[in-house]
Amino acid sequence: MTTRLAALDLGSNSFRLEIGRVEDDDIVTEAYFKEGVRIAAGLDKNGALTPATQEKALETLSRFAEQIKGFAPEHVRAVGTQTLRIASNREEFIEKASDVLGYPIEIIPGQEEARLVFLGCSHRLPPSAMRRFVVDIGGGSTELVIGTRHDVSRCESFHVGCVALMLEFFPDGKLTEERFEEAKLCAMAELNEARARYAPELWDRAYGSSGTMEAVLGIARALGLTLENDCLTATALREIRKRLIAWGHIDNIEINDLHQSRREVIAGGLAVLEGVFEVFDAKAMHFSPGALRAGLLFEQLDRLRGYDLREKSVRRLLEVSGIDSVRAHCVADLARQLLQSSGSVNQEVLKRLTWAALLHQAGTLISHNRFHRLGAYIVNHFDLQGFSLQDRDWVSSLVLGHRGRLYKVQDRLDNHHWLLSLAALRLAVLFYHSIEGQGMPKCKLTAQHHQLRLEMADSTWLKSHPLTHFLLKQEVKAWKAVQYEFDLKNI
Repeated sequence: MTTRLAALDLGSNSFRLEIGRVEDDDIVTEAYFKEGVRIAAGLDKNGALTPATQEKALETLSRFAEQIKGFAPEHVRAVGTQTLRIASNREEFIEKASDVLGYPIEIIPGQEEARLVFLGCSHRLPPSAMRRFVVDIGGGSTELVIGTRHDVSRCESFHVGCVALMLEFFPDGKLTEERFEEAKLCAMAELNEARARYAPELWDRAYGSSGTMEAVLGIARALGLTLENDCLTATALREIRKRLIAWGHIDNIEINDLHQSRREVIAGGLAVLEGVFEVFDAKAMHFSPGALRAGLLFEQLDRLRGYDLREKSVRRLLEVSGIDSVRAHCVADLARQLLQSSGSVNQEVLKRLTWAALLHQAGTLISHNRFHRLGAYIVNHFDLQGFSLQDRDWVSSLVLGHRGRLYKVQDRLDNHHWLLSLAALRLAVLFYHSIEGQGMPKCKLTAQHHQLRLEMADSTWLKSHPLTHFLLKQEVKAWKAVQYEFDLKNI
């Protein structure tokens, strides 16, 4: 049976959908859709997506939804990037957008976006052992990555993009030398801090991916510029700038193949590209197909085949933190058992609980005092490759809430799956705190409305484990403080 996968990139300039068919270890593109939405230009003075922008975005997603209707949930991955990372009303929009699309939408950190861009490019370029420097200029951010084959050695995201520069330096569409120079310097100021980390001696060949690079390369060809090996050079970029300035306004650009949505941001994209060439002393840049959408598709395929990079990232943090790995896995096993005893459990929820249980002591790397708060901070800021912002938030808040009073996570308790996960984690930690979890009777954990219940098959077991009994009574008090009843049935 043919496996079809879908990847959606909710970018700051365009929304894109790619549908691919799995053939052995490759993914063949069956369909590709792109619509210019420009949500980066749709933020109000408070940093919120305006109603008009949201409406346009939701209309686009409704059309995309028709193309992927009937796909299995695990075969679809939709992600938001820079503008959705910074929008003050992102959670409200993501909820509406997910409903319209019919599938959950993740927001990925900038570093994760950069990694996925490289993964997509590396799969769509010929196999090579050379060190590749990949630059992806989006509407709201620019990603820089160095890697070999499919492995990334360094990756970062910078808050400068074609839409952002267009709005700041070319708001009326007029194209002048002074505006281009200011826009380029703005891009250079943002990128300059990374000059040493992406110096020319650290890579063998530079690649540009996605819309800006493709559009600028298309303009160079349309103008008949000399492109050795079909690469962009600093000389070609200067010539393109001159031609744009000669046209004087984006409406006067005489490039028939330049789509209107790209025409509206081309000056900003060119300025970023010029800044990249100058900061990193690039002599030539090749175009790379693939980018974020392809990266999403190939990572989906890995997950379907049982390899989840998130597992590797958690193991890496376990090692760095110096956590007692044996105890951490015991707590994770018990937490999973308790959560599964509550009934049918979504596999993503189960995975997130497992990661939180494994990392619940990560904060002891810094201090044994209030280590749950330090652990939550570490989860939020460590380079956990493969994690979306939602993954990080879910896991870090479980780590934060696994001990102590519950006021600090009270706003999360309305989510039934998160509530059960927290109860399972707190109980698992509690049992291992007192008796190392040995010889426990079978337990069942349930939750309904504002009531939790723990049922133990052996009602006499706690008589021989008074410390555990005491800690459970303290747990009842902790939940009562946030208006939840914790019923210890058969205890």
